[in-house]
Amino acid sequence: MGGAEVVGPAAEGIVESELDQDLALFHPGTSQVVVLNATAADVWRLSDGEHSLDGLVALLAQAYGVAGASIRHDVEATVALLRLHGFIAAPAE
Repeated sequence: MGGAEVVGPAAEGIVESELDQDLALFHPGTSQVVVLNATAADVWRLSDGEHSLDGLVALLAQAYGVAGASIRHDVEATVALLRLHGFIAAPAE
């Protein structure tokens, strides 16, 4: 996964539902559901087609007060999951 690629935008029609500290997403086109913890929900919210993967890592690292290298793998894994299940657009080839 390249760091300069843009992440998102979200697929149309995604339904969000708050569940205590988590966020559930429903994709009506595929009937897929994912439940994101608070950190993964932050990745989701920033996956708007305006930020690169590197940008996401930098923003979240600053917000959490940690080194980007310490969260990069988790951000990449969350983006990969959201792409796999069609919640956000795959990068242009």
